[in-house]
Amino acid sequence: MASVILGEWTHRRGDAGGARAVAAEIDKPRPAVAWTWRPEHGGHVDQFRVVGQNVVVATMMPRDAGAPGWEHAVVYAIDAHTGVVIARRELPDPAPVAAMVLESGNLHVVATRRGEPIFWYALSPVDLVPKHRRIVALATHYDDVLEAWASPDGGLWLELEAAPEAESRHALAYAFADGAGATPATYRHEDHGTEGTAVARDACAGGAELFAPVDGRWTADAPVPPALSRLSPGTDMEAPWVSATVVGPRSQIHALAADGSVYAVAAAQDPERPERARVEAFVVDRATGVVQWRALGDRVEVKPQLGDSARVARRPNGELLFQSLGADGTPCSALLCARPDGRLDAIALGPRSRYVLDAALGDLVLAHRENKDGRVEVGGFDIDGEGRLLGRRGALRWIIDVGDLGAATTVYAGAGAVFVRGTRAVCAVRL
Repeated sequence: MASVILGEWTHRRGDAGGARAVAAEIDKPRPAVAWTWRPEHGGHVDQFRVVGQNVVVATMMPRDAGAPGWEHAVVYAIDAHTGVVIARRELPDPAPVAAMVLESGNLHVVATRRGEPIFWYALSPVDLVPKHRRIVALATHYDDVLEAWASPDGGLWLELEAAPEAESRHALAYAFADGAGATPATYRHEDHGTEGTAVARDACAGGAELFAPVDGRWTADAPVPPALSRLSPGTDMEAPWVSATVVGPRSQIHALAADGSVYAVAAAQDPERPERARVEAFVVDRATGVVQWRALGDRVEVKPQLGDSARVARRPNGELLFQSLGADGTPCSALLCARPDGRLDAIALGPRSRYVLDAALGDLVLAHRENKDGRVEVGGFDIDGEGRLLGRRGALRWIIDVGDLGAATTVYAGAGAVFVRGTRAVCAVRL
């Protein structure tokens, strides 16, 4: 039997729910690079999605020393099997693509840069024929768009990097623009900001609703655990929909939605031992808000400390995967696997847990690592084996070196292949 990889990758984390799950049956894999593609203009590769039997790639033209800030984004539709460009569309406004999602047969592309409007385009995902160009007008200051989700009725949720008070502090805000492009009806700031640049949170969409993470706060006398907010178009920010129980410095929460439930992983650093963290996974019924199960790990090893971002994925058997990542994208923890029976296992992905979680690829875990010379290794791990002394372990089923694609690697799957994106090139791996 040949290996089969099915499905699409329509949002940054797989689908609107962010499950990072791709249906696949991998039998006797023999990975090989099927094709490699680079934009003919020599610029950067930004967003990547898998749509039907095609892939869609958003790129940015090189900087023009004679006209800085006038560079345009170019979107390509590419045959997933051959790597041949089917369609090409240069966007009319000189702004990089910040987010790209597919919903209800429309490819939504959001482009902006600091100090510029938010441009919202809708294209046909196959031939990139334009359907509309709109400008989303906000009543408050923002620096960038971090993520987007399209609702079934044609509306658009935006996650924004905002500066509510001082330029040195940044927070997240969420806005909803309706299908007619009207002024967003819902807008919310986090009630506190952080130093430096904000990063995309692992929010998730379910229908027209958005489940947004809210970081916890740490004080020894009155700590606040991280929580999820439930946002609906046309309503103001409400009290947290559900809260975690873990508290501590750097507390955070990550969410995904699947099969009528919202899955969450919360983590917080041990106040006395920064090399340890508490991690809690739980599942909430979306309709009732009832917690269905929880799993807790009190002594999770992190190195050098809990990262500011993470990867989460849901396996076909209902297990929840989590891995803490540092600012440079390298792992700060082993792969954690939470089970409905309350068990939480730490599993090494390769020597010293150097591989980064990308997705649940059938029953395997898809992961990659970047070497110091820039070359990227992509592999599939079987995590269902039990060692007599060490518990669950990650056994490498297949691996391939795809070369140097320009760093900042992200890995996707669907349409019969695994796709590896760097800042300069994209390649397809067939198993």
